Amino acid sequence: MPYTLNYNHSLQLVEVVYTGKVTADELRESTSKAIALGKKHGDADALVDGTEMELVASSVDLLDLPAHQYEAEKMSRRVRVAFVLPKLSKELENSKFYETASVNRGWQVRLFPNRNEAIEWLTTKR
Repeated sequence: MPYTLNYNHSLQLVEVVYTGKVTADELRESTSKAIALGKKHGDADALVDGTEMELVASSVDLLDLPAHQYEAEKMSRRVRVAFVLPKLSKELENSKFYETASVNRGWQVRLFPNRNEAIEWLTTKR
């Protein structure tokens, strides 16, 4: 499994950390588990660390998350998702596409260059 998933009690958010090649099926699976874990903790925000990620999925697979999966699994639109950018420069375009597709559909998704900035955004009161 190219990801780990847990609830960080001290930060009160769901953490997903990807490493290595991540397929479309693994992306859908991890997203589903993260949404369920977030609901269990009162619609907790999510920190997604893609620093070591290499995506083996298409743009259509990425679009499916905000366009279909989030709604199908009844993810709250109040949930904020902070995505830490991958080191691989070829993944930057995919990351920007995901952010734009999400924001255009009303989801609170933002890209960050590092974990600390992502955590700062997630832990700042709205």
